[in-house]
Amino acid sequence: MDSKTAVSYAAIFCVILISYTVAEQQNSSRNYLSFLSSYASYQDICRKIGWEPKCSPHTINECKGKTIAFHAILPSDVKNTPINTIIKFQKVQVNEGGGYNPATGIFTAPVDGVYSFSWTYHTNKGSVAYLGGYVDGTIRTYIGTYTQANTWQSQTGNLVIKLKKGSQFWVQTYLQTVQHLSGNYTFLSGYKISGC
Repeated sequence: MDSKTAVSYAAIFCVILISYTVAEQQNSSRNYLSFLSSYASYQDICRKIGWEPKCSPHTINECKGKTIAFHAILPSDVKNTPINTIIKFQKVQVNEGGGYNPATGIFTAPVDGVYSFSWTYHTNKGSVAYLGGYVDGTIRTYIGTYTQANTWQSQTGNLVIKLKKGSQFWVQTYLQTVQHLSGNYTFLSGYKISGC
């Protein structure tokens, strides 16, 4: 076999091989499109291959675009507040989602999620003040001042916690009577970080 004949056979072989490869790709593409068209949506495909979303569509729609945040201030000085008293931050500046009730001082989670709470209190010299962050009746964070040496001082407590819809958070006195909290310098805020 001479070299011209060998090159001709090689060229024919290459044309046949390329034609076969193109036909397989088109057939494969048709099979893929046929697979996709047999399902109503990509969610169906995910379910069929064993992947389930973590949130149900109902929960996602319930949470979508909903801001939950509040900020409230103690409107005036409070003195000699007994142990186990909920502090009522009644001067509400923000209450998106309506979770905070200034009449009771209690925040009720409108939806499941991870929430962040922060409270700051301002006291005068010699004061004793213990204010805890409570969730559903259980203290979760402790913060306190005992016989304060400075003329004026602020303390801040924080809590990040996962709450179920209907769970409640509040700030309450514990351990001893709170001698003095300065109005307008004492406040509570909270917001939903994430979750459904």
